[in-house]
Amino acid sequence: MPEDNRTSRGALAYWFDIAPEVTGEWLQWYLHDHMPSRVGTVFVTGRCYERIAGEASHMVLFETATPEDLLGPAYLALLGNVSEEDRQRRGWYSNTVRVTCRVAGRSGRGIGGVLGVIRIRVDGSRLDQVRLGLQNDVLPKITSGERIGSVWVLENDKELRARMDAARVTGHQDGSADFAVLIEAGHDEDLAAVMDGVGQMDAWRALGLSETSVFERYRLLYTMTQADDV
Repeated sequence: MPEDNRTSRGALAYWFDIAPEVTGEWLQWYLHDHMPSRVGTVFVTGRCYERIAGEASHMVLFETATPEDLLGPAYLALLGNVSEEDRQRRGWYSNTVRVTCRVAGRSGRGIGGVLGVIRIRVDGSRLDQVRLGLQNDVLPKITSGERIGSVWVLENDKELRARMDAARVTGHQDGSADFAVLIEAGHDEDLAAVMDGVGQMDAWRALGLSETSVFERYRLLYTMTQADDV
């Protein structure tokens, strides 16, 4: 599978729980208000997911052309100007995890109908070791799985997160992760089979990440791009 060189991009990912009784109202607001206000500022693409299996009920993923674009003035202005209605909507969210990322590795192309996620926490002294292991060993192995279209490695950038938080008026208490592996596929059964096999990979075992990782699978609800405005 050919290597994709889009490793200079940035990404902002959230995982969170939305109570079932407000899911419909939340999705209506997210698709018609929140996501359009983000895509077209600094973000080139936005996606929204719902859980198939895992901890968080929903996930959203936004991409930027570069990691530094995550600190674009237009977006920081949005973070610092939150309406009273949006402050109240913050109460819809619980158990939020947010990562402000550099794309550390990417293989394959396209957007899958289902997305596998491995959220990883590591000791700070092991960041270099884990990054290299994910890039050089784990990513190629997962990419070779049957009917897997694309695999990413995201690395949380704590400096970008801190600078973004300085502009925010809500969300400072959001949790975090150090890395996230994203696996794009068309069918959940293919995705589940590959993810079930990750724990058996020698490359994964060598990194010793099983006790500090969360495995999840999501179904794509909606995607939006800057091209939609053309």
